Amino acid sequence: MTQDPSPTPAWQTLSDAERYAIIDHILIMHKGFTALLAELDYCNRFTQSSSTHNPPCLAILGETGAGKTTLVQEWLARNNNTRSETPQGSIIPYLYVSVPAKASIKGTAAAFLSTLGDPNPGRGTQWNMVTRLHMLLKSCQVRMIFVDEFQHILDRDTLRVLNAVTDFLKDIINQSNIPMILIGQKGEAEPILQTNPQLSRRVGTPRYMTPFPWDRSQSKTTAEFRTLMESIDLELPLDPSGLGSLDMAYRFHYATNGYLGWIMHLVRHAAHLAISQGCSTLNRILLEHAYNACIAGTVMGEKKMNPFSVKRFT
Repeated sequence: MTQDPSPTPAWQTLSDAERYAIIDHILIMHKGFTALLAELDYCNRFTQSSSTHNPPCLAILGETGAGKTTLVQEWLARNNNTRSETPQGSIIPYLYVSVPAKASIKGTAAAFLSTLGDPNPGRGTQWNMVTRLHMLLKSCQVRMIFVDEFQHILDRDTLRVLNAVTDFLKDIINQSNIPMILIGQKGEAEPILQTNPQLSRRVGTPRYMTPFPWDRSQSKTTAEFRTLMESIDLELPLDPSGLGSLDMAYRFHYATNGYLGWIMHLVRHAAHLAISQGCSTLNRILLEHAYNACIAGTVMGEKKMNPFSVKRFT
């Protein structure tokens, strides 16, 4: 009696294009990520049910690769952040603005106006621009404002906080009664809040997006990180690659310092290589090439060796 052959793995029925799409859209949920999504939901509910004049605001801070942008993009996607046009004008429920480097009030106001669809965002005096901004926030029915690159309010050359811009953001909250989410770089954004107690009071204690720790004396940390890597492995349109093994997980943590954004950058590059080269798993050679392409020449890779370049890594 012959045995039935093993079933074909689901990924083998997909086209390369479909597999690339899966890789590019992998989203790994974890406790900290889910908690921040819930806090954003809370801020969003304010504009639906509350009539007070104290909109809940947040400051979300973290290093590069901590997942700040992914968090906001995921929340916006879940909340159908689509701009719609009506006879009365544009409806933009969630406004996402990046603060320009060496921000000024006019420069920051222009960034807001451009995102709101103003045809000539830099036109007019500062007073005129700010007046148009408040009119558009109301007419576009904005419910939440996301302000990214918040650390640009700190002049890096002089380490001087641009107080006029922090007051400008505080005034937007006070006058529009719209919740504002400040997103910035850990270590650079805190001085900005410290110099403006009123804005700091609005956002409260900053929420930090931190890397996953790895401490062999605390088995909980290594177990959590290995579980994370197993979750990523399961999402890949490949055969299991053993990413959650102690050896491989440690290599990944060394390479990325536990930052999920860097991990996914590395995994995606290696997975693309696997598809293009016809490999069924992420082997160490692919990961070695991915590390060289994604991390070796960056600040993250400074003074590190490629952990995937050797057979035994300790």
